Amino acid sequence: MARVDPARPVRELPPEVARKIAAGEVIDRPAAVVRELVDNAIDSGASRITVEIEEGGAALIRVSDDGRGMTKDDLSICAKAHTTSKISTEDDLLSLSTLGFRGEALSSIAAVSRLSIVSTRDGREAWELSGAGLARARMAAGTSVVVSDLFGNFPARRQFLKRQSAETSQCRQVFTEKALAWPGIEFRLVTDGSSRMVLPPADSYLPRALAALAPKEGETFFHEISNSAAGFTFSLVIGGPEVARADRRDLMVFVNGRRIIEYSLVQAVEYGCEGHFPNGGHPFALLFVTMDPSLVDFNIHPAKREARFRDAGALHHSVSSTLRDFFRHGAVADMARRARNDSTQEVLPYPESESPEAAHAPFAAASPFTAYCPSPLPAAESGPASVPGPDAGDFRVLGQVLGTFIAAERGDALYLVDQHAAHERILFDELMASVGGPQELLVPYRIETASSEENAAVARVQEELAKAGFAIESAGDGVWLVTAVPARWKGTEAELREDILSARSGADALVSRVYASAACRAACKEGDVLDVGTARSIVTRAFALPEPVCPHGRPVWIRIDRDELYRRIRRT
Repeated sequence: MARVDPARPVRELPPEVARKIAAGEVIDRPAAVVRELVDNAIDSGASRITVEIEEGGAALIRVSDDGRGMTKDDLSICAKAHTTSKISTEDDLLSLSTLGFRGEALSSIAAVSRLSIVSTRDGREAWELSGAGLARARMAAGTSVVVSDLFGNFPARRQFLKRQSAETSQCRQVFTEKALAWPGIEFRLVTDGSSRMVLPPADSYLPRALAALAPKEGETFFHEISNSAAGFTFSLVIGGPEVARADRRDLMVFVNGRRIIEYSLVQAVEYGCEGHFPNGGHPFALLFVTMDPSLVDFNIHPAKREARFRDAGALHHSVSSTLRDFFRHGAVADMARRARNDSTQEVLPYPESESPEAAHAPFAAASPFTAYCPSPLPAAESGPASVPGPDAGDFRVLGQVLGTFIAAERGDALYLVDQHAAHERILFDELMASVGGPQELLVPYRIETASSEENAAVARVQEELAKAGFAIESAGDGVWLVTAVPARWKGTEAELREDILSARSGADALVSRVYASAACRAACKEGDVLDVGTARSIVTRAFALPEPVCPHGRPVWIRIDRDELYRRIRRT
């Protein structure tokens, strides 16, 4: 461990050392240079921005734009510390409308590299600023900033740069983030002399997102939704349930054109998507917020990657509720429409000599398709909605597959129905339709909270649970007694406690979580073999579901049409 000599006096650092240390707070790698220069280009009102990098940005970074440009006087001082055209007084910090404002970027870059700038305000007169000073130049419009030999005079920083490919990837990430937030601007990226990305102007966030990120899923699985309230508006590019991610890499938040790290808004997106992305999956979601500048403060981080909101609650609620409404009435409806469309197509008839039941007889005789399903369905006509009966002829049950799926032929397509997911959804809908019918418990369930936070969480959802038929009252000292539960709810004391205490969403989603868990436990499982009548009842009611996803977000069935089957076996 290094030791400090107590006899050493306090000294003022030499200006050059102080400049480099200060620069390191803003410019820590090539991607930071790209970020600052692109911000300046956007602030200039550019309609076209080109970013060129060589050797991961360590050798060269050039950012060119067709914006307003600078005059000779502007150029003469732009690389000095704390020179900016964005603000004049401290009060301006309360109403920022530009990406840059501190006047640190060019000064910091100049401290750790060789910097040259060519710019023109009107195209008639251009000037170049370099280490040699100011000189006349030629340029039609805008500004071109060249940064070379980054950290060449600061070896302590340069030795910590990553491999060239990694630094290139970081620069590309920053470029992409800027392009996502400003779809009306044309962006071009050139790395080591090769054009890597050209993004023409777009009229909304969705086409820009698809062009910049190039997700593997088709564009029909992505949507753009928006909403507004006092002080803010937002647009959200969201992938449907088919577009699930293993991590949050494709979940980004932008506020007033900046990408920021803001957990509460990431949380708002995930709350809104809850129940639609199974097995711990995360959504593909890009949130773009435009907020009154007086309601948000970016002056808390050197790179402006964080922000402080005056009141984030309204925005959080608006984002999560808008997403919940979308998934409830939008994305999942597309799946239902596809199923309903198939029901209007011609269905291949059964042989004249066979009834529907006889058509299934060979399969039933050849496999154990008559075993007991532990949670049998009621007759299809007895559900809350009017659906076709077991003998309806709009599809054929072909049998069970791998003890998990029910294969059915409908219209011009093959369906594989997940027997557990379908049964779970059916039971969940029945439970939700009967919310509020309580039955008293002879012995109350006892829920003990382990912290004041858990105790407060139960208190917050007490009223909402009461509406659903769960009567909960406090017994003091972190103890809660459940004296009644809904008549159709099936579960244990331990399961109810887990459902309530593990729920991170608000009270409005808690009841559905509790019922989803109950339906999951009661539904038939993978490996259960079904008799023909039960299998057909599950398929009939699955096709009638308004939302063909299970309460935890998995699709109830998948559809493979004739064209897809033909492609798979290369039949033309």
